[in-house]
Amino acid sequence: MRSSRFPGKPLLSFRGLPMIEHVRRRVVLSEAFGDVVVATCDREIAEAIEGFGGRVIMTAATHPGATDRIAEAMEQLDCTHVVNVQGDEILILPEDLVAIVRAVEAQPAVAAWNAVGRIESAEELTDPSIVKLFVSVTGRVFHCARACGQVPVTAPDFEPLRKSIGIMAFTRAFLREFIALPRTPLESREGIDQLRMVERDLALHTVLFGRGYPTINEPREVALVEACFSDDARQQAILQRVLAA
Repeated sequence: MRSSRFPGKPLLSFRGLPMIEHVRRRVVLSEAFGDVVVATCDREIAEAIEGFGGRVIMTAATHPGATDRIAEAMEQLDCTHVVNVQGDEILILPEDLVAIVRAVEAQPAVAAWNAVGRIESAEELTDPSIVKLFVSVTGRVFHCARACGQVPVTAPDFEPLRKSIGIMAFTRAFLREFIALPRTPLESREGIDQLRMVERDLALHTVLFGRGYPTINEPREVALVEACFSDDARQQAILQRVLAA
């Protein structure tokens, strides 16, 4: 609720539902998970989710990033792997969630995964709301940044950059290791959880999604999401299922 760029955004209403409930319902619709839980430190979010029949785990309000929060919540779950779906991924497709689960199932020993999408325009390179990942030929992340305007990349494919999508998967052991590590200099400066992994040479593998839909980090992005609800046939279909759930 205390987002520095958009305070209160998890409860922003779309078609009569708060954003966080849209996301939770899309995760449930994927039918890819053994359990779906909202991890939060805010009673307002917890009360909203519980009002819709969802499960909540309350966490500390002191976590510097989402991965730390997920690591705490995991201790109350009986699982081998956790998939973190960020609460602002209001346009995430259920089939993409299935894709990351299938990647984990195919290689369960891989400790950490990050969903990515293709860079679609030069403007995205300088948009600080979009975290850019530099990906190796084997699909591993070797650097992360918010602004890449001066990076020599090749249009129209913008290789080797990908935009980070707010879905990550971890083994239980990796999350316990991660939360014990202090924040790194670049992580603190950029506000990117993945840098704590990359700076320590911890392998972070990627899963390429078909499309990286807009998320809501700033007020200006609300209109982008509304446009997708109005103009994108797949999003219209999923929205109807969400509202009917």
